[in-house]
Amino acid sequence: MFLNATAERRGTLQSRLTVPWLTVVPLAVVLAFADGFWIMSLRGAVGAIERTQGPFATWLRESTLVLPVFVFAVIGGLTLALHLFGPVLRTSRAVLATALLIAAAGTLVGIAEMAASAAYDYHLQSGQLQLMASMGDTCAGQNCLAQQQQASLWLQVRALGYGSAILLVTNLVLVGWVVALRGGRLNVSTTRPQASSSPTATTLVADGEQGSRVDDLRHLLAALLFGSAVIHSAVVPEHLTEWGAAGAFFVVLAAAELAVAVVLVTRRQPTALYAAVVVSIGPFMLWLYSRTIGMPLGPGTGVPEQVGLADSVACSLEISTLIVAVVLLRRRDLLLRRPPASAHVSWLSLLAVIAITAIGLAGTGLAQFDLEGPGVHSVTILPVSGPPR
Repeated sequence: MFLNATAERRGTLQSRLTVPWLTVVPLAVVLAFADGFWIMSLRGAVGAIERTQGPFATWLRESTLVLPVFVFAVIGGLTLALHLFGPVLRTSRAVLATALLIAAAGTLVGIAEMAASAAYDYHLQSGQLQLMASMGDTCAGQNCLAQQQQASLWLQVRALGYGSAILLVTNLVLVGWVVALRGGRLNVSTTRPQASSSPTATTLVADGEQGSRVDDLRHLLAALLFGSAVIHSAVVPEHLTEWGAAGAFFVVLAAAELAVAVVLVTRRQPTALYAAVVVSIGPFMLWLYSRTIGMPLGPGTGVPEQVGLADSVACSLEISTLIVAVVLLRRRDLLLRRPPASAHVSWLSLLAVIAITAIGLAGTGLAQFDLEGPGVHSVTILPVSGPPR
């Protein structure tokens, strides 16, 4: 009875709605690179001079970096439209509303990217103003530095406001253009072909995990481990130059995370879940110790390390891995009775992991997003000396 019921459920779920990638990918690419163009233009106008080197290469790298975030935004808009209007958009009003949802989601992502870029520009400009003030009297009055920093901040805020309006208009036009090229149609979802009710299909679900919520969480767990491994692999060269033992540790850690991720996808054994707990809680505790007390060995013994972007993202991935693994270990029977999540929700989760991993990768030593190459150095503006007194 269990096998027949499971097989029947499996046959039904095989026809569930899936993500229309031929709709998602073109929209995400257009939005990512168009918004990246405006962000680079505003950076060239009001940004820090250190970040204006090689604008084309920087635009290409940064737009590619945030592409998973825009894919996430487009799928999010389609998921909301699927909930509001159903799997098929039968009226022009539904198509227009869905296009507006996609444009709004892409604009929010673009504004967040622009705000992060403006905050970093202000950080660099503020440091440059402090350097100039320390080298001589560049203006009169004790509050001169504070006034310059406030003016720089206000300039970034105004640029962010103008840029947000530009992004919104641009995204509305681009989404409308893509919809027009598709003949005024917009696919919210597609349908997966029906699975046959053969004995083979029954055998596939005999373990009870295939076709259940457990399968979705295992894939999410593997993605989290893979993201952590990517970030840990990226910081290996930096740690090898500082301390060979630290570099070797990250090599072993990345290899272990990749191995556990592969086992989670290919085998359905509880030991893989315990291994996921070990490779996540161990590095997290070590990171917490190094940021609060300081490592007892190696360079900078006993000195707490600074919290950076890459290690913060890796830490968040490890915590998420630990949570998902514990849920799978403690709630497996309950999850087996629940059908798998929709394809839209599953891909939203996986793309969130990919997007977070890409952002963390940008904070590693391998990501040279502001410089054109090793021969390009930061530009320092020296204050012009006044007339002799």
